Amino acid sequence: MYRNQSTPISSQSGNVYIIAIFVIVVMGMLALNLTRISWSNQDTLTREVLGSQASLLAQSGNEWALTHLFPLDEDDDFDLLNDRCSLLGSSATEAANALVANSDIPCSSPTISCDVSSENIPDDLKYLKVTTRATCNESNVFEVEREETVWVRGVKND
Repeated sequence: MYRNQSTPISSQSGNVYIIAIFVIVVMGMLALNLTRISWSNQDTLTREVLGSQASLLAQSGNEWALTHLFPLDEDDDFDLLNDRCSLLGSSATEAANALVANSDIPCSSPTISCDVSSENIPDDLKYLKVTTRATCNESNVFEVEREETVWVRGVKND
């Protein structure tokens, strides 16, 4: 219980420096890992928001195409739908530009296309495939692309 008189107290002060350096290094590593986790969460959130915007823009493009294919008070048999499908391209570009221009989202104009089914199926089962592809990017760091497809068949009024 007596202090050892052979070693002075000043020679034992180096242990405090080692412990202080160890604590500083450990705290620094914890701060670095927390920063990485925070950045990763922000990255994930940005991608989710851009993905939602691209998905909703693609859905809006398909809804516009459907209103073009099925105008009110018009017949909707397959031959008329096929004719409207072939005319969709020129007006789709204008509509796609309008969809993006009237919003504050960082997306390029979606591409809206309409194709007739190419499978070897009977004429009464043929369908149209309307596809909209939207791409959103945030300052050219993240780029998210979504594609929505709708299959359309005409209805014969007998």
